[in-house]
Parts: sequence; structure tokens; C-alpha cells
Amino acid sequence: MLALLATAFVSRAAQLQIVQSERWKTQAYDQTTERVELPAARGGIYDRNGKPLALSRPRYRAFFAPTEATDRRRDATTIARVLDLSSRETSRLTDADRGWHLIGTVSGREREILAGSVSRGIHFEQVESRMYPQSGLARSLLGSVAASGRGRSGLELVLDSLLRGTPGEVLKQKDARGERYVVSTEPDAPATPGNDVFLTLDAELQEIAEQALDRALDETGSSGGDVLIADPRTGDLLAVASRRPDATASIPALSDPFEPGSTVKPFLLANLLQENLASLDDRVYAEHGEYRTAYRTIRDVHPHDTLTVAEIVRFSSNIGAAKLAERIEPGLQYRYLRDFGFGTPTGLRFPGESGGLLRRPETWSALSQASLAFGYELMVTSVQLVAAYGALANDGVLLRPGLIHEIRSPEGRPVWRRRIEPIRRVIRPEIAGTITHVLSSVVDEGGTGSRASLATLTVAGKTGTARIASDGGYGERRYAASFVGYIPAEQPRLVVLTKLEDPKGLYYGGRVAAPLIRTVLQDILAAPGVGIIGADLTRKPRERLEWGTYRQVRESPFRLASDDGMPRAAALAAGRQQRLVLPDLTGLRVRTAAARLHQLGLQVKLECSGQVRRQTPAPGSRMVPGATVLLQ
Repeated sequence: MLALLATAFVSRAAQLQIVQSERWKTQAYDQTTERVELPAARGGIYDRNGKPLALSRPRYRAFFAPTEATDRRRDATTIARVLDLSSRETSRLTDADRGWHLIGTVSGREREILAGSVSRGIHFEQVESRMYPQSGLARSLLGSVAASGRGRSGLELVLDSLLRGTPGEVLKQKDARGERYVVSTEPDAPATPGNDVFLTLDAELQEIAEQALDRALDETGSSGGDVLIADPRTGDLLAVASRRPDATASIPALSDPFEPGSTVKPFLLANLLQENLASLDDRVYAEHGEYRTAYRTIRDVHPHDTLTVAEIVRFSSNIGAAKLAERIEPGLQYRYLRDFGFGTPTGLRFPGESGGLLRRPETWSALSQASLAFGYELMVTSVQLVAAYGALANDGVLLRPGLIHEIRSPEGRPVWRRRIEPIRRVIRPEIAGTITHVLSSVVDEGGTGSRASLATLTVAGKTGTARIASDGGYGERRYAASFVGYIPAEQPRLVVLTKLEDPKGLYYGGRVAAPLIRTVLQDILAAPGVGIIGADLTRKPRERLEWGTYRQVRESPFRLASDDGMPRAAALAAGRQQRLVLPDLTGLRVRTAAARLHQLGLQVKLECSGQVRRQTPAPGSRMVPGATVLLQ
């Protein structure tokens, strides 16, 4: 019997340890070990100049294993002091039994202190957290990251596969109760960080756009609005500020189409000039402000007798535009609108981007041609409108707008770089130059955009006012006021769009959107760190006057006096000689000081950053528009 029992034990032992050894080794390994994913550091998002907009920073989940501690009470007291735990939480660590107990998430500095103060029983698990160094700047565009580490909205979602990286793997051991008790010091497979993405945005311009839009919303009582800035030479979007009360994860400037109103009239003019259907000097009877057709009555805000084609755009005559549209075949009118990018997405590949609405000619009614001529029966997004005006500023070539400037590997090596992407040539360069001249007259020659005029640079642009459609009709006193322009008109460097929805009181584009674009442009010119606007640009023709320091006066520092009592804007437009009192700018931020000088029609030379310490001429000097002030 003993021999039989011994033989059975030996046979079973041989079966378990020799025949089935690999099976039981595998089972024991699976029961006592666990492979835990090691998160990869998410790549950063930067502006075009390398300023960080979104970064990942390592954080650590801290665990306390009381059975491993040499002095549980002392270690619990140390942990409580470092992490500022309550007495109740400290007692929980002191009275803890087996296993690991989560203390909380700590920073790298707190991890170092705990690791140096608690010799045994403290364990850490690395996790990634997302931070946005520029606070709320471009946050709706950047989006957010879910707790899982994946992009949830905005560019964080669009670029998730590039930013996320490749997770690593670390081996951890468990006891019989499943509690981890040994942590590997080195990962079995280290994590690979994600790529860094550099956007086309300029953080300085983005801040200017957002601040100007927020001020305009407060001052006009508008429910929402957009400010977009782009480079017409490359198609790069330099700033995208978009506000709506109901916007959450979307960017209304890309996703919410609207009827643009008179901002489409330059494209009607492009069609006419390119196809030799009209010249700028052709005269059109404007019906004294009321044009009755067989289908409806078209009205102008300001009545006129006859207008040239250029004046139809300058004074934004709907009657004139409707009559000019009669010269164009429906298919040709549709083709030009399509060629300027309307009715199709721009190619940004942003979630929710809309292509707008441009119906084919076979679906048009008897009203459609005239309606399209002054911006109705057509839905566009703000980014489409910016791209279309960019084509006018770029000698007639439509470019694909872009948001991604460059992608770099974790080692800093460029792996992709944006190139200029021409889509098509829409009009000839000389036609684009003619339209630019007409759009300059809209601003500087008494047109509807005179409130966008700058004393130092020529602005080419067009205003637009359109009713907002809602619930199958047009809301009572609901309007979208807009202005799109580019500067300098002679050498366009920036295309800027401003749009306000539901402004209270005045709602015309020339009254609310044009002043907003002037504010934006003045702030851009006053920003010392923005290199888009250079000193080599052609300035508006104006007699150069040397500095002159006159008698000191005690007057309001921003009062502008005209020799004939004309209002400031009218006097500037008429080129009259004026006297103004130079304010005291010392102690102000450079951007603030320069913006105030631009508002007065003065040019600025900067030899400082941060705050203004000295100015030449001295405060209180009598100046004339066009003179230069030195800030040091």
C-alpha cells in the first residue's frame, strides 16, 4: 500500500511538474501578475510662433500600503502634512488594513517629497493631465480631452490620432486577494509620446480678436458674433473668435451658415467685369430707392437717381445689384458663386463644418437671381466668406484655408508641413485689382464702410446687413451685421471679418460691424509682437509732417478739434487739417498706448516693450493726423 501510494504521488507530481508544467506556470503567472497600460504623454498644441496653447503634464495617483509601512502612524501623518489631508482622511490611513489605499492625485513635486519622506508603503502610478497655459484663449477651437485621455471635441478630437501617442506597458504583481503589492521600476514597453502640432493661429491676434468681439457683444447687446483673421497670401487662419449663446462643442464661424447680405456684391462685380458684361462707369437707374417688379418691390436704405456700377457697390444699392444681375445667365451667376467657394466646405476638415447652401439654377425661382445679387437665397459660413475675400486680395486665386501649420515628432523633427493649396483662379489679376479699388472707395470715399477707415493704412472692404431666418421665416428685428475687408489694400496682408448677430438698436453693418473691424485693425497695428504687418507696407498717402511741440494745454487728452467744426470721422475722410492734443501715455501697456494713437490718426514708432516709459513729443503737444509719435 505504501508503495502504491508513493507511486501515485510521484506520478501525479510528475504529471503536474513535467507533463503539465507550462500550463500551470502560465496559470500561476496570470493569477499573480497584471500588465497595466502606461499612458503616453499627449503631444502639445502650439501657435504658429511656438507659444503653447495645450500641454500635457505628468500627474501621479498616490497609493498607501499600510502593511508595508515601517511606522504606519508616522507615515500617515507625513502624508497628511504634505497633501493637507483632513483628520478624518488621516485616521483612514492609520486604521487601514490590507491592500493599497488611494490617497489622491499629486504633482511631480509632491511625488518627490512623499518618496523622500515615506521610505516604504508609498506607490505611484503616472497619469496624464491636460493644461491650457493661455487660460481661455481659443478654448472652443482647441476643444477638450476626456478622462480616458482621448480627444473629446475641437482640435483635440480632430488631431487625436496624432497627439495621443502609443501607450507603454508595465508589469505589476498581485497577491491572492488581487491586491497589487510590487510595482515594476522600469516599464516593459516604454510609452511613445504623441506628436506636437503647430497651428496657423497667432496667439497675439487670437487674443485681439476675442477681446474685441467680447467688447462689441457687450456694447451692442448682440447675441453672438465672429471675428476671423486670415493671411490671403497663404490661406492661413490667424485668429478664429466665435461666440453664440447655444454653442457648445462646435465653432459657429465654421458650422453656422447665414445669409450674407451685401458682402456678396463684390462677387457679382467680379462676374460682370470678368465676362465683360459691364464697366465701372456704366450707369444704372436706381429708381429713387424703390424698384417695383412683377414679383416684389426692392428697396434701398438711401435713395439714388442713377448710379455707376462702382457706386452701386460703394453705396450698397440692392436695386442696382438686382438690375445688374439681369445681365448674367443663371448658370454663369451660379458658376461664379461656386468658384468663389460658396456651397461647398472649405476643406478644413473640422467637425461640423458646413458647406452652406447654394442651390442649382434649375431650382431657382423668378426672384432668385436678384436675391442672390444682394446676398439672399444663399447661405455661407464666416470662414467661406473670409476665403472668398482672400481670393480678391490674392489676385483672384482662391486658396484652401488652413488651421494646421506643422506637425513635429516628439524629438522635434518636422514630419509634415502645410503648403499653400491653390484651388482655382477665379478672376484675372487686373479684375481683382479693380475690385480692390472699388472696395477701398467703400471705406475711404464716403461709402457704407467709412467707419472702418484707418488714418494710416488703406482698408478695402464691404459691409453687409441681412435678416436672420428662423422657424421658416425672418425674425422680427433680427439682423446679422457684417463687414469683410483686407489691409493694406495695395499689398494685402490680412483679411478680417467681423459679424454681429441681433445687435440692439442700430443693426446696419456699416454702423456696428465696421467700427468693430477698425478696433481690431488698430489693436493689430498696436501689437509689437505681430510680424504680419510690417513697417515696409505702403501707408495711406498723406502729407508727412515733422514733429512739432506746441504750447502745453489743459484739455481733454483725446479731444480732436477740427478747424471747421466737422466731426472727427468726417474731417478725417475729407482730409481737413486738424489739431489734436497728445495724451500722456507713460505707464500704459505698449499695445494700449499704440491703439490710442492709431485712434487719433497718428503713426507710431516703437522702441520698447511692456510699458511706455517715455514719449516724444511730450504729453499735451498739439499734433496733426499723420505725424509720428515715438514710444520708448
